Amino acid sequence: MRLAVIVTEYPKTTETFILRDVLKFVEFGAEMRLYHLAPFNRSEVLHGFAEPTRALARHVGLAGPRVISAAGRRFGTLGRQAATILHRQWPEPVLAAKSLVVAAAAAAIARELEDWGADHLHAEFAGHPATAAWIVHRLTGLPYSVSCRAHDIFRSQRLLSEKLGAAAFVRTVSEFGRDFLLRHVEGLDPGRIEVIHSSIDCDSIPALPPPQHEPFRILFVGSLQVRKGVEILLDALARLSVPGWRCDIAGDGPDRAMLEARARSLGLQGRVRFLGSQDFETISRLYAGASVVAVPSIIGPAGRTEGIPNVAIEGLAFQRPVIATDLSGIPELIRNRETGLLIEPGSAEALGRAIEEIHADPDAAFRMARRGRALVEREFSLAVNARRQFDLFAAHGRALGPEAGQ
Repeated sequence: MRLAVIVTEYPKTTETFILRDVLKFVEFGAEMRLYHLAPFNRSEVLHGFAEPTRALARHVGLAGPRVISAAGRRFGTLGRQAATILHRQWPEPVLAAKSLVVAAAAAAIARELEDWGADHLHAEFAGHPATAAWIVHRLTGLPYSVSCRAHDIFRSQRLLSEKLGAAAFVRTVSEFGRDFLLRHVEGLDPGRIEVIHSSIDCDSIPALPPPQHEPFRILFVGSLQVRKGVEILLDALARLSVPGWRCDIAGDGPDRAMLEARARSLGLQGRVRFLGSQDFETISRLYAGASVVAVPSIIGPAGRTEGIPNVAIEGLAFQRPVIATDLSGIPELIRNRETGLLIEPGSAEALGRAIEEIHADPDAAFRMARRGRALVEREFSLAVNARRQFDLFAAHGRALGPEAGQ
């Protein structure tokens, strides 16, 4: 099977789940191409496990002779799709302009996939990757599918009925996401929406023994931007009564300078470490040393929020207690007082109380973490979920179809 996957950025430090899936698809026997719409991102970390994906990665560019030539060859079909984009997205002109640029690049990708003899195209995220896949399909008839995760569907639903409606199947990572699509996107067939959780390679992650009691270490892993709720975490730490605590913040992002200044203003310097982006090997050691993993997600600007955060899945896979917010699909993983503690989004007071509860009863916290690990093994297993997805690709893969060139 010749399978192409399309993403916006490569590499992307926080999108380990996509690259783990890609490597599994190769293991299952697929010939793979991994298209990234943006140029190779040298500012991001390519984790060691994902190094083999370098040989699969391809970038056609968003402009240039190759794109112009490919767009010119399919001017009629591309023009009709551009008209649909403008009609649907004109109230958001920046989004519409980006979609038109992506559409031109998709023409070049379509030409490459025709020449290669691709069987199926999968878009990771319902934004620009899905736009590109939809255009490729309209130009060639190639079947495609889309993974919908979080803000890619929550932020704007413009054009989703076209992009998802033409897909062979749509994957969501949570029941919450599936229900959201059926409520907000007109005309979707419920039978073509598959819930397949983001996954972790549990076989490669040891189920760790209970963490050491002292010092009590709080771990945050993720990008430093509003929807991740790091400011809430800092406010919770400022009022914490736990003696000798330490906090590691692993990740980078646009809010880092502001958050570091916030930590200083709260008098947290010396106790809070901003570690920047780290490879997975380093993150694994941080999980091993953590007493609790904090996932204080909130709804950010323009409705940006989480689906089921990868860090929560990883934390439980490493058998560490997790505190997360009652938001989006998170309760499907963090079941309050069963697999972790679930708190109100945006409440530093609730987060602080939950951290203190974990500290006060580490045995109960570890029992929750063990139950969380068992849940991850059942429902978030990479081997099982990647196979489910791959079988769907195979079921919906075919040679270029009758719509080609229309």
